[in-house]
Amino acid sequence: MVRALLCHNSSAGTEGKDKDSILAALKLAGYDASYVSVKDDDFKKTLAKSVDLIVAAGGDGTLATVLTSLQDRKTPVAILPLGTANNFARSLGIAGTPQELVETWTLDRYVDVNIGSVTGYWGTTLFLESYGVGVFPAFLEDVAKRKKPKGAGNLLKGREAFQDTLKDAKPFDVLVKMDGKTYEKTLLGVEVANIAFTGPGLPIAAKADLGDGKLDVVFFETADRKKLIKWIDSPQVEMPPVTLRKATEVSLTWTDQPARVDDQYFSAIDKEQTVEIVCEEKPVHILMPVKHPVQKAHEKKAASA
Repeated sequence: MVRALLCHNSSAGTEGKDKDSILAALKLAGYDASYVSVKDDDFKKTLAKSVDLIVAAGGDGTLATVLTSLQDRKTPVAILPLGTANNFARSLGIAGTPQELVETWTLDRYVDVNIGSVTGYWGTTLFLESYGVGVFPAFLEDVAKRKKPKGAGNLLKGREAFQDTLKDAKPFDVLVKMDGKTYEKTLLGVEVANIAFTGPGLPIAAKADLGDGKLDVVFFETADRKKLIKWIDSPQVEMPPVTLRKATEVSLTWTDQPARVDDQYFSAIDKEQTVEIVCEEKPVHILMPVKHPVQKAHEKKAASA
């Protein structure tokens, strides 16, 4: 029997997403599962114990906590997306309830996913989604002051808030170094992304390959402000109106602009800052759901229609 460790946000108490429901689903699928809350003081100690499978259940914050805390990245990780945006799961095309997903896993069917690393004056921090400067951190700072609606309303209000932030954003100068080449840019913002989706379910790094060992650098150009605001109304229809570049090593230098690591923002400070951003050498192994023959048959039928 496969030994699994369920890493879960204990505050996710909605029916079907709570601890007991997920453990029951794992048992149904034949897993011998133990449990730890990501909020427990001994979470990292428990995560370090030897098991066959790590199950990360929660929103993007919970998944980031689990994946950036792994000491042994050889152990595969299965994802149960329980949040609202579920940006990491969206970027991999993983969707479904715990009861649906647990029966689609096999330990040998996984993809490699990079973990980002940013180093600045404070030290080094790992990230899952993105490190950014300018308009996106300003948006996160703004929404933190607002009342947070639930479900799709949260995404809708988040996208509206990002549009408002874009309207008011002031261009700033940033020095960008990518793989040894230097660029002086005047932008609304810059994001060094690790996955395609971020924030309120927006695919701003639409060409991101999660396992290519490269970072996707996203420039929010001043000239594209109106196009970007309009694109946010239907972001799944077209590619985002941003400038995209790929690099293995990125350096950013700026003054007096907010910054962010994933969903944590840092207010602007009136002094020059420089950060160095790379991908960690060792990736994590994320299980990909196996489709049932019935589902494959429907896909084939749709493709030929």
